[in-house]
Amino acid sequence: MTSDAVAPRPAWLQDPTLAWRPAARGVVLCAQPHDLADCLGPNAVEAAVDIGPPGVGHDHLCGLQELLAVLLPAVRGTLPEVLERHAEVVGLLTRQEGPDGEGTGRRGRFVPVSETASLGTTRRISRESHITAGWIDRAARFLVDALPALGGRPVLVLRAFDRWDRISVRILYRTVLIADQQGQGVTVRGLLRDGGTLFLERLSRLRAVRVCAALPPAPDTPRGAPGLAVEPWRSGGPASPLRAIGDAIALQNFERADLLIAAHLEAVGTEGGRADDLADLIRLQAISEAQTGRIDTAVAKLEQSLDLAEKPELRAHLNYLIALLVTKRKDDTQTARDYYLRGLECIDALDTPGVDAQVEKAWILNGLALAAAIDARGTEDTERRDALFKEAFELEFDAFRMVREMPGDSAFYLRYNLSHNLAFLLQITGRHRQAEDFLRSVSATMLGTGRPEFFVPHHYAIAVLQLRRGSHEEAAASFGAAVRVAGELRDPFHLEKLFAAAGYTDLRRGDHADAARHYRDAARTARRLCDEPAFAQDLAGLLWALTLGGSRWDRHTLTAARIWYPEAAGAYDRGVGGDELAEALTRAGAEIAPPSSKLPSYLAAIDLEGLPDRDLNRFLAGITARENPSRLLGEGARSASGSVKSVEMEGSSGAERVAGAEGASGGLKPAESDGTSRVVDSPVAGGTSGVANSVVAEGVSATAEAVAAPGAPATVDAAAQGNTAGTARAVPRGVLDPAEAVAGRGRR
Repeated sequence: MTSDAVAPRPAWLQDPTLAWRPAARGVVLCAQPHDLADCLGPNAVEAAVDIGPPGVGHDHLCGLQELLAVLLPAVRGTLPEVLERHAEVVGLLTRQEGPDGEGTGRRGRFVPVSETASLGTTRRISRESHITAGWIDRAARFLVDALPALGGRPVLVLRAFDRWDRISVRILYRTVLIADQQGQGVTVRGLLRDGGTLFLERLSRLRAVRVCAALPPAPDTPRGAPGLAVEPWRSGGPASPLRAIGDAIALQNFERADLLIAAHLEAVGTEGGRADDLADLIRLQAISEAQTGRIDTAVAKLEQSLDLAEKPELRAHLNYLIALLVTKRKDDTQTARDYYLRGLECIDALDTPGVDAQVEKAWILNGLALAAAIDARGTEDTERRDALFKEAFELEFDAFRMVREMPGDSAFYLRYNLSHNLAFLLQITGRHRQAEDFLRSVSATMLGTGRPEFFVPHHYAIAVLQLRRGSHEEAAASFGAAVRVAGELRDPFHLEKLFAAAGYTDLRRGDHADAARHYRDAARTARRLCDEPAFAQDLAGLLWALTLGGSRWDRHTLTAARIWYPEAAGAYDRGVGGDELAEALTRAGAEIAPPSSKLPSYLAAIDLEGLPDRDLNRFLAGITARENPSRLLGEGARSASGSVKSVEMEGSSGAERVAGAEGASGGLKPAESDGTSRVVDSPVAGGTSGVANSVVAEGVSATAEAVAAPGAPATVDAAAQGNTAGTARAVPRGVLDPAEAVAGRGRR
């Protein structure tokens, strides 16, 4: 199954060009007033376009609205066809919004955020990144097409750039990257007025950003927004601030969220007698802090919230959140267990726990299962490992039994979450066939809706399980099915990962021609997305596929290789043999990425929030981050038993392969292991775990029957299941994450 199954193929896949250089300039941050000519040269003065300052408050798209106020009249007069071609995204950028608790007549939220997703981000530490990334990319491509209306190679001088909201900054930065790739060139000069921000500090470290003078430090607390009125509210009332705050967090507009929370804290604090409401708002502050990587501050805020909270359900939830943070951000599972157990004590103290209390308890049990799985993966003691995995299974089953018969969408959502966690547990304990059968069973209801966005992650997850057990032909077909659906959805972010996964599978099954075709399409897509790490790995996959197959490097491939892997390109130009060319690729650092168990939901190239310290999903599944396939040059892609062949990685340490793990073995873990120091070298990884099979079989069967039972809601909000990632410093989660969403990728 090849990428040719996608019909019609997107334009970027029909363009043979591969070579490109990432933008090395384009954004200048000016912390102090100084002359434009001194900053950017005399030619910049004539090309300068002045863009007014947005108001305070970091409202959604407030920065971009100032640019559009100048740009749209010029486009209407000179390039009206651009408005027609980008009508949908222009409509989202310019539409008016009715009352929402913050006032009337605002611009739209840009990406329609469902109520489920909005509330989900305020209940769990979550971030939706994939859907917003698609719209941000489309908005940037509109600006690239529209900006010539302001003249050739314009210089946008943005006053009070520190007041721009994060959504607008992401769109503008992406505009600079795409314009540079297309040879148009757009320069942004951001003039700071009020001072620095945490986001600008991170932006300043990017390749295409230059800073004139040192940026002022970001304030510890958000600057006030005079005139930011908030309506009075009561818990559960129609004017609750959760929707507006949830929108801001879901859109990663954290400054806006912080300001809204601060305004509501001030309003509620003056009334008195609302301890739980104050605690809930401080909890939201902590979530926003965690989203931007300030973990210690987030934990301190949650502790402060605990000091105020009175309701047992809220206290249980706060303990759960602290436990989740210290598990994922501090890798401290023992401290996490202490908090989880405190949360359970809050629920157990209730005489008659209601639905909310039982749901909260199920999430806590889920969190304890995650801690057990992490400890199991990290230990070399086989007996302890088996006991911990057995504990993880039992905790998941206990959680599921609590909500098995519970009515309502919330319980249905949680049941699906738990069922996918169980599927992941089956995978990481080596039961790949059982995991596949179970995943098909529990996914039947969601797939029965016919909504294509559910099929992509499903086909992908099934394909990875097939790949891990060595069923390469089946995996190729499943990845091909995912490619077709993602192609219909015109989703370049998923397509890039799917093409690369298909190429990896082709390498494993020895089909070098198909591997080259898939990796070439992956590289073309990564180039379109201006995703440097993805392009480097996809191009490496293409070069390895051609080398392993003894095929010629065409002109476009060789041109790209001269930029990204010059040592390997030089060896090819000298006409060296396959072995020497493989050595040159190895010396050049040309490595490929084995497909992870989940499609990524955290898109660093769009979010601009930095990369996580550890990919917990890969760590738990025993899948490395990078691999050198040089040994495939002299070996078959299959082992004698038909399982995936282990390829020992060369050129980098194991600690670099699986973030947070020492000495991880290469690629997808085979049934047998030959080391004692590797985290993934355990009987668990090969399906020979001592976890009680009767416990697993009985629980899995009961779970599958309950999830697939009739009477479940016919649909679940797509945004609630979409790709939702963690925090700014969050790891891409494994399904054991207590906040994982229904589709097995997102989280509540």
